[in-house]
Amino acid sequence: MTYGQFLAVFLVVPLGIVFVLGRHRLTPLHVGLLAAISVMALVYTTPWDNLLIANGVWSYGPRQVLGLTVGRVPLEECAFYVLQVFLSGAVTVFLLRRRA
Repeated sequence: MTYGQFLAVFLVVPLGIVFVLGRHRLTPLHVGLLAAISVMALVYTTPWDNLLIANGVWSYGPRQVLGLTVGRVPLEECAFYVLQVFLSGAVTVFLLRRRA
C-alpha cells in the first residue's frame, strides 16, 4: 500500500463520512479554523520531519511515495498533517455539537 492509498483509506474516506454526516454542524467558521490549524501544523511539523529524515531517523520508500517533496518531506506526509487536523477537528466539532 502506498502512502497515498493509506491516506485515502484511513483519512479521506472517514473525513468524507464525517463531513457528510456533520454537514449541518460544521460551519464555514469551523472549516476556516481547521484550515488555520492545518497551516500551523505544516509550519511546525515540516522542519522537524526534515531534520529527522536528514538524520536517518526514518525514511520513505521511493515506491511508496510520489517523489514530490517539501525539503526532504514527501508531499503525502504534508497531506497527512492537513488531513489529520481536519479529521480530528471535524470529529470533535461533530461530537460536541451533537451533545448540545
